[in-house]
Amino acid sequence: MGKKILDSKILYMVLSILLTVGIWCYVTSTDGTPQSETYRNVPVIFEGRDILEERGLMIVDSNITATVRAQATPNVHARLVNGISDGTMTVTVNVSGISEEGTHSLAYSVNRPAGVGSGDVNFLSTTGSSTVTVSVARFLRREIPIEGKFLGTAAEGYLAGNEDDFQFSPSTIWISGQAEEVNKVHHALVVLTGENQTDTISNEYPFQLIGASNDELTDLDVTCDVNTVYTTFPIRAMVEIPFKVACMPGGGLGENDVDIDLSTNSIMVAGSKEAVDALVNEGAITLGRVDLASIRDGDERTFAVPLEDGLENLSGVAEVRATFKVKKQVVSKTFAATNIQTINEPEGWTVSIVTKELPVEIRGSQKLVDELIEENIRVVVDLQNITPAAGPYTVPAAITLSSSGTKSEIGEMAPANSNYTVVVTLTPAEAD
Repeated sequence: MGKKILDSKILYMVLSILLTVGIWCYVTSTDGTPQSETYRNVPVIFEGRDILEERGLMIVDSNITATVRAQATPNVHARLVNGISDGTMTVTVNVSGISEEGTHSLAYSVNRPAGVGSGDVNFLSTTGSSTVTVSVARFLRREIPIEGKFLGTAAEGYLAGNEDDFQFSPSTIWISGQAEEVNKVHHALVVLTGENQTDTISNEYPFQLIGASNDELTDLDVTCDVNTVYTTFPIRAMVEIPFKVACMPGGGLGENDVDIDLSTNSIMVAGSKEAVDALVNEGAITLGRVDLASIRDGDERTFAVPLEDGLENLSGVAEVRATFKVKKQVVSKTFAATNIQTINEPEGWTVSIVTKELPVEIRGSQKLVDELIEENIRVVVDLQNITPAAGPYTVPAAITLSSSGTKSEIGEMAPANSNYTVVVTLTPAEAD
């Protein structure tokens, strides 16, 4: 019975048919009849964005994807799937033709992945047409200022700057995006922290975008031209420093013969640690120099407060008034000096002294002034710095004394409002 079954022609025919169907199914499943597949989330590449921005427009959502339906054999579909995963299968949409805001449906073209020819696949419409819906809004690029805020503390003996002392590089930030979003931004803010700071802060720092109500704007869809800002903020040393007036002996007075009363004795200054240390090493700020020959008891002088660059006057005192009290007993006497001489006379010119007698006030101890005579007083006129021309000249004169007293014991008193001067006349010298 079994042998009859095996010898049956009908059985062989059935087996042959089954084998043929199996081979056909295998072939069609691997490289056979084309099939239709739908691919979603295909990346979209936009052409003409620069033209769109020139018109003041922009695409609201840049992460738009397309749905593509393709007809191809199974092995081609496999290549399309790989193209989706590695980003080589995309669609291109040209937006250069858009000229106004709103929603636009634009046709796309499919970019096939490598290894897939134009004859290997037929792209079908998914909704009656191969289009992508694009939302376009008004584009704006705007420059915004940068502000700073210090939320830390300075160490004892140091002073943190104020908001106006912040320096930024770049000094402004450009932001761009949808006009509605960009217009929400008022400024960028850099926030610095840190406790017990002693050094000026300088580094790259991120920033926040701040609205008109001084609130931080989060989840804002705008683009900034930089991500960080180089920020400098001063932390300065402080010190209280006294004033002094330098005195040059003269008119019978030395430094110890005069008391000086200042309207303000010291000020508080701030600056770099190096500048402040240098000032401390000097011991005081010198307001100015005074020739004691010009000082009388009760005189007042006003001095501007001098500070080196890099130092700030925290006290705000711009001027200091000095009152001089003469402690030494001295007397003054006016002499008619007639010993007037010229030096450095210009070559080729004859000098005539017009001033024959010059009143000179001398101050010193009673004994030394009494011993002084007119012949001890010499008036010297230096003509080195004049440009010679015929005519009279008023020239400064220097007073020298020939007496037994030292300069601090006896000396001339400078006139109240000017130096001593002498009038001379220049005439061309006669040729020999």
